[in-house]
Amino acid sequence: MHRGVVQTVAAVLPHMASQRLWDPDSEPTAPRATNAYADLGFASMSSPVGSIIASPSPQNNDEDGDDVEWELQNNGLYIGSYSRIVLLNALVPIFAITIFTVLAFLPDLAWPIADFPSPYPSSFPFPLPQILISSAFFSLTHLLRIPIFSLTSFLLPSQYACFASTFIHVLITNGLRLASLIILQVRHTMDYPIPTCQDPAFRTVWWLSLNFAEVLAAIIQGYEQLALYRDLMVPEGRETEFLERIKSGSLDEPESTLENPHSPQQEHETFQDALEDGETRSVESRIDRGLEKLLVIKMRDELEEVYGLPVIKIPVFISCLQRFNSIFLSIGFTLLLSAAYLRSPLSIPLSDISIQLSSVPVTDQLKDFLHATSQMHSYDSSYIPFIVTTPLVLLLHTSLAVLHTPTLLPRVGVHTAAYVGVLVGLMSFFAGLAVWGALS
Repeated sequence: MHRGVVQTVAAVLPHMASQRLWDPDSEPTAPRATNAYADLGFASMSSPVGSIIASPSPQNNDEDGDDVEWELQNNGLYIGSYSRIVLLNALVPIFAITIFTVLAFLPDLAWPIADFPSPYPSSFPFPLPQILISSAFFSLTHLLRIPIFSLTSFLLPSQYACFASTFIHVLITNGLRLASLIILQVRHTMDYPIPTCQDPAFRTVWWLSLNFAEVLAAIIQGYEQLALYRDLMVPEGRETEFLERIKSGSLDEPESTLENPHSPQQEHETFQDALEDGETRSVESRIDRGLEKLLVIKMRDELEEVYGLPVIKIPVFISCLQRFNSIFLSIGFTLLLSAAYLRSPLSIPLSDISIQLSSVPVTDQLKDFLHATSQMHSYDSSYIPFIVTTPLVLLLHTSLAVLHTPTLLPRVGVHTAAYVGVLVGLMSFFAGLAVWGALS
């Protein structure tokens, strides 16, 4: 039975020996490597390993260092310490917490108000409802990403499916932003006829825009992506040792008995020898390990296809900028949409309409209902801000979202996308403050 399983594995996974990652249970000097260029279908490239090892020249240390790094990356390895990279990326959550702390106290420091009565019970105090609603709506839109993309891929050609799903996701996201204003009855609790930073509604909208869940999910996702490179890091100072193993072929197989690691027959013999030598791990566990490693390789290749470079090579500064962008874009877009919505007759409570119509005869109420809702003198309401602001916000949001799609991001670059996000984020943030009268 074991020989039948071995033959099946050798036939299904003929290239597993060259694809699998560094086995942590093997010798510490024998990690597994992958040739990224060969796996992606590029022609084989000449290796400078022999010249690097055979004739090191003190005068060409910089060039040799670049050649060493190039050769390691050509084989799917990266110089550095994984624990140091993880520790360095701890700056991202620290940076996000610092921004959230400053923004949480900013309304009370910059735009204080004399009285801020809470409409919520003591068991459910402000701003807990705002945080929970914004987190719930983000979770909903985040879970809808894959179904929306699958639906658009089924209905549209592949070159248009990505852009269509992105636009639909943007529509849902901003629609839920407006829905949160309705759920919390922001217009009912306003003390002023128009949006102003002196109104308690401004604080409600402000806390709705602080997307804690989105930033937390992005940070967790960043660490999960870094974990895919855990077994590909080469400790500093051991580059030559790894290059020697690459040159001798021992890096691909610790037993160094394979003449052709891609041969199914050699894989078959390797499994047979392991069984005959009484290896403690069963064949099934080895198959599971191999499949898990292949899955990690696939996930890593997909990420590199999206970003255009290995995730491990994205600077921490850029990751901090991405969190900065998501926070300020959320605040800016929410302030703009809420101000436009609260100025429009769409937000006027029906209770206020009924008060004005209470003195009108019943026979005339139906007749004058639309006229009364469009010309209420107690509010400075108009559809124009809503008609102008909503398409503008959708356009900006969609443009940034499309910029981060796998079609454009590798061409534009992660750095450029982050810098564009900073500009749009700051612009929308100050524009949102302006429409609420917070800059005057």
